[in-house]
Amino acid sequence: MALIIRLGLVLLVLTAAGCVRDTARRGSMDPRAMQAESLVQSGDYAGAMRLFQQLAAASRDPDYYRLRAADSALRAGDGRTAKQLADAVDPGELETADRHDYTLLQSRLDLNVGRAREALAKLDSLSMGRLGPPQKAHYHTLRASAYNQLGNMLESAQERIKLGYLLTHPDAVKKNNEAIYDELARIPEKVLATMQASAPDVLGGWMNLTQIMKTTPPAGLSTELAKWQARYSGHPASGQFLRSLLSQRQGTLPGQAHTGTAPPAATAPGTTAFVGVMLPLSGPYASAAQALRTGLLAAYYADPNPAKPPLRFVDTGTGNIHQLYRKLADEGAKTIIGPLLKENLATLSGAGELAVPVLALNQTPEVSNDRIYQFGLTPEHEVEQAAGSAWFDGYQSALVLAPATSFGQRMVKHFEAYWNQLGGTVRTIKTYPYHGEDFTASVRSLLSAAPLATQAQITLPPIQAGRQGADFIFLISDARDAHLIMPQLTFHQGEPIAVYATSHVYSGRTDAGADRDLNGLIFCDIPWLLDPSDSGPLSQQSLSSQIQQTPSDYLRLIALGIDAYRLLPKLERFGAEPRSRYSGATGTLSLNSGNRIQRQLHCAQFEDGIPQPRGIAPLLRPRENTPALR
Repeated sequence: MALIIRLGLVLLVLTAAGCVRDTARRGSMDPRAMQAESLVQSGDYAGAMRLFQQLAAASRDPDYYRLRAADSALRAGDGRTAKQLADAVDPGELETADRHDYTLLQSRLDLNVGRAREALAKLDSLSMGRLGPPQKAHYHTLRASAYNQLGNMLESAQERIKLGYLLTHPDAVKKNNEAIYDELARIPEKVLATMQASAPDVLGGWMNLTQIMKTTPPAGLSTELAKWQARYSGHPASGQFLRSLLSQRQGTLPGQAHTGTAPPAATAPGTTAFVGVMLPLSGPYASAAQALRTGLLAAYYADPNPAKPPLRFVDTGTGNIHQLYRKLADEGAKTIIGPLLKENLATLSGAGELAVPVLALNQTPEVSNDRIYQFGLTPEHEVEQAAGSAWFDGYQSALVLAPATSFGQRMVKHFEAYWNQLGGTVRTIKTYPYHGEDFTASVRSLLSAAPLATQAQITLPPIQAGRQGADFIFLISDARDAHLIMPQLTFHQGEPIAVYATSHVYSGRTDAGADRDLNGLIFCDIPWLLDPSDSGPLSQQSLSSQIQQTPSDYLRLIALGIDAYRLLPKLERFGAEPRSRYSGATGTLSLNSGNRIQRQLHCAQFEDGIPQPRGIAPLLRPRENTPALR
């Protein structure tokens, strides 16, 4: 189940209800307006937007139609146009109910670019007593999404419980219940146990149910759920939803504890559909492939679906990538995961029409194919989100420190372009010797570019009033060099400037003693590594033996394998619902243009050697009229 459930679909249903109200209030409408509303109902949002824009240009009620055009643009996935249209609306010219819709739209625009706090502030300005039922449902949906973006699953679930009382369509109720359960399932068991209120509290009932599902062996589950139902009679999770949970758990295969040392048994070629997996199981990339294989197998054995197709692995190090693809397709593969290497991805993309869809485990801007979805741990995305976190915290002036390597310079170039597009400035860029022993000269040279007045003003943690325009350091480093650089920054600076970095600074293994050298450092990483208390079947705890056997450099590839398997049934929905989100091990996942999977990371700050959560990384859009990044 997805942690963020089909927000676009829910908003479509709710806003469509609002359209009926608007039509009735205006009485006799222009035929083009009726046509535009019909296009909204049919899902042609781009067409509806164009008609609403025409109506805005010719109508005596232009602001209302601009509002409707902005709503349609946002549904069509065109956030930039939606914002332009919304900014052109004069809310003072709107009727009261439309002003409420305008505020709801503005909060949606904030959420669309990861500005959850701003969205909540706008929603807080609304008076619930003045909202109609569809607007109230919309209000709670948006608040739930905002809290979800901030990583506050408990508050998000509370908003969805309130939303549940306003929903009447069975499918909407089902999706909302799934979202509540999925959000609470992300909360550690100890928190679920200590914070839940006693019966008949509805939230307490959801928390207790989630705890039962996470901790009870299949053999005793029916008994425990019967006890739960007696305690929480009439709870929203009773009935069909409870039966579906029980059915899913009882359908779990005994092999869930499989170590991943061998793939599931494949049936004879051509007899049963299967999922093909193309990985470089031999050669220089075999260790990376093994980590991916571990994640894929773990997700496979944790999948309770008894009808799931088996996985069949092939080694891309032993043959032509296109021939391997054709062989899998001819023998009955329904989907193919891989390849991993960019050159193989480019070869496959240029090989003509692909009969079977592909979920590639890498991304490259040069590749575009309607049958290939690109999903990888792209370092440029990490740079953007770490930089976005600094911008979100109020910093505008960057000092960049990077290794004197081709990778370091590639990341510097991307950071500088993105930071400039956000509106920031790069004061200086300095390099250091990769895996060197003494970084004194590099650190001193970097800090000499920060004015003393600014240095004296900056202390950790970085989120404080009055930081607008202050300096910060963007560090490009792996864990080894970061452990040596951070103490030197502290020593030479006295009171360190805030430092932001990508996931490369964190080994992925909690080590408070060694990582105290990194105290104060802010970085963005995959949620799977930042929540060691999670105890689900795919958590670090459950996969501890596989993790111990995997080098630190490849730990994140286990999470990539987990998500690759779990994304397969969601790819079609991603294409049909552009606003769809899935909360995965590697981040909150969505589909961008070119069939590229976008990962929204979580951020943390080292305190006493332990990464402490700071929330979900913002996805900020660069300013207009600036050169493209890629």
